[in-house]
Amino acid sequence: MDARFTDEQDEIRRALRELLHKRCGTEDVRAAVDRAEGYDPGLWTALGEQLGLPGLALPEAYGGAGCTRTEVALAA
Repeated sequence: MDARFTDEQDEIRRALRELLHKRCGTEDVRAAVDRAEGYDPGLWTALGEQLGLPGLALPEAYGGAGCTRTEVALAA
C-alpha cells in the first residue's frame, strides 16, 4: 500500500495552507471573533469560491470536484 499523497492531494494541502497562513494570523482570528458574525465572511468566501471546498465531495456530474474522502479529510 502506498500512503504517499497524490499530486492533487498535495495541491489541496498547499492551497489551504497558503490561504490560511495569509488570512488566519493571531490578529486576524481575534478580529474575526470580535465581528458581529463571529467569523470572517471574506475567509469563508475565499474557501468556497477560490478553493471550491464545498464541492470537493460532490460528483463532477453535479458540478463538484469528485474527490474522495481522503481529500475531504485533508481539507478538514
